[in-house]
Amino acid sequence: MPDIYDQHRAAFANVSAYVIMRNGEKIATIAVKYPRDGAGRLWAYVHYFGTQMTRGYAGGYGYDKTTAAIADAARRIKPIDNSALAADMKAEGNDHAASDVLAGDAAANADLERFRAALERGGGHNWDASLRHAGCTVLQAV
Repeated sequence: MPDIYDQHRAAFANVSAYVIMRNGEKIATIAVKYPRDGAGRLWAYVHYFGTQMTRGYAGGYGYDKTTAAIADAARRIKPIDNSALAADMKAEGNDHAASDVLAGDAAANADLERFRAALERGGGHNWDASLRHAGCTVLQAV
C-alpha cells in the first residue's frame, strides 16, 4: 500500500494554498497552480470572502510569476455590492437596516481595496510580503 505522505506529495506537487488573516480573522484564501515545466502558465485563485473567487495567470519565465498571477487575479475582484438587498429592505420600510447594509458595504469595500492594493503594489515586493506589510498574516496551508 502506498505511503499516505507520498500520495499527498504527488497530488499537491504543483499546488500551494494560503489562508490570509487580518486581526485574527480569516479574510481570504489564495491557491496557486504551478506549471509542470516552469515556463507554462501559472494560475492563481484568489477568494476574498464576501466576493466571487477570481482567477489570474502569468506565463513565461524570468520574473516572479506567482506575484504577477496573484496581482492579475486581485485586479479582477469586484466590489461588494448589496444595493439590491438594501433596496428590498427599503421597499419593506426598513430604511435603518438598508442604511446599515450600505454602510457595511462601504467599510467592507475599504478593507477589500487595501487587500487588493497590497497585491497589486509590486515595487519589488512579492505578494506575501506586501500582504504582511498591509497588516495581514499569511499562512501556508499546502
